[in-house]
Amino acid sequence: MLTGHYMPRSAAKQLEIAEVFRDLYTTWLVLAPLYNQARGYWRPWWCPGVVTSWLRTEVNRSQRTCLGRLSFDWATAQVAPGALVARIQDGAFLAHAEALLDHAGGDTLRASFLRYALGGLVWRAAAEQALAVAREHQAGLMWHENELWLLARRPFETEGVAWVDLRETPVDTLAWSVKVAEGKLQARMSEPSVLRLKESVRGALASDASPEHKLRQINAAIRSWHHWARYAFDARQQATEVEAWVWRRVSRHIFQHSPKLRGQYFDLKTAQWDTHLHFGRVSYLLDKDERDEAWLNIWNPRR
Repeated sequence: MLTGHYMPRSAAKQLEIAEVFRDLYTTWLVLAPLYNQARGYWRPWWCPGVVTSWLRTEVNRSQRTCLGRLSFDWATAQVAPGALVARIQDGAFLAHAEALLDHAGGDTLRASFLRYALGGLVWRAAAEQALAVAREHQAGLMWHENELWLLARRPFETEGVAWVDLRETPVDTLAWSVKVAEGKLQARMSEPSVLRLKESVRGALASDASPEHKLRQINAAIRSWHHWARYAFDARQQATEVEAWVWRRVSRHIFQHSPKLRGQYFDLKTAQWDTHLHFGRVSYLLDKDERDEAWLNIWNPRR
């Protein structure tokens, strides 16, 4: 069902990648309830606002302004250490999960989905070790499939962690650029994320596709950008500038010739913003009252 929902063409044609995705979804469905037990883990069913809320709370309330980052190396990934912490003893299941790690390399959707689905298991032991050190130094901790973050009042020695004082140097993390000014966190969209959006718009407009398809591509790029920007409380002025840039090109190349498409345009000026504090619900995965659409969105292979 999930493969057919998110990869309908590959599933309909019975392509090899569809079979890989079925294996990944089957493994993820088994592991997902166990991910609720992983402390500090940014769960797949939590929105980006959980990360910005954690950053705001650690910086604004606790004055932890030094950011430590530990990047996870998927080339060395193993299932066994995390399985030991999670108390998974099914040898056949673990062997199957270990074999899936062959798909972890590269920048393909298959690789990113593999990291997304198995990251909560593969790096759990490393996260537990880091958590013990963080507690010793009264630091905050959060992690996901590619990286672990620490926030502390001052750096401390721990293997593999690179430190930056956010009062002195802005840092790009995920789609945002974050820094600390006058004791408060500031978060806006990173320059690479803005450039990616602009490249997507240029690419769509330069293609030979129909105006309708071009607009669908542009809308998808804007929505993807907004998915992260809506939680970056200092990004509104930036969004206004980005919207003006996109609008000039879309109006000239699409709406001037196809004015009826104007109503289908995703306009950042009227998009919703969400700068409330978000705290992830542990039970969300198994919440019977959650709408089917929202529950299905948990399993989107793109974080």
